[in-house]
Amino acid sequence: MKKNQPDYDVNLTERSEKDKMIAEAAYFRAEKRGFALNNDLEDWLEAEIEVEGYLNSFQD
Repeated sequence: MKKNQPDYDVNLTERSEKDKMIAEAAYFRAEKRGFALNNDLEDWLEAEIEVEGYLNSFQD
């Protein structure tokens, strides 16, 4: 391993943080709907789009 190189996978860590953001956004979407059943996948997918857009806004 090179000196000053982290001993963990940086991309995995970033992905983990991103997944936490998506999970939180999906939870708030479900909460807004009163936790109605059978919409969890839709909540997750919409939260992914929302978080991707948010994170991409910092890349310009």
